Amino acid sequence: MLQQIKLQLGKLVPVHKVANFPRNKKTLMREMALLKVVSTNAKLIKAKNLCKKYKFTILDKTDKSFVFEVSALKKEIDELIKKLQPLGLASASRTGVVAMTKGSEIYKQN
Repeated sequence: MLQQIKLQLGKLVPVHKVANFPRNKKTLMREMALLKVVSTNAKLIKAKNLCKKYKFTILDKTDKSFVFEVSALKKEIDELIKKLQPLGLASASRTGVVAMTKGSEIYKQN
């Protein structure tokens, strides 16, 4: 099953490499999300304060909206999305998980 998923992902453009990283302390895993919040000024400030826990960047800002870029673990982005929904979360776009080994070790898949 995993092999079939890898083959299908390999057909996408531009996929450079598909690997099955182990979930352990030697692996760094992150997901990036773009989150658009459309709301009142007070709720936008609350949304910005929620994002402070994560390494965020404001990519777009108007009087009624923010677009945040957030990088975190998948479960943390899931939690943030739940917290932003009552504050006016209008749209969310996610990369999926990306991974890399820590230190000088280079991951080699069998």
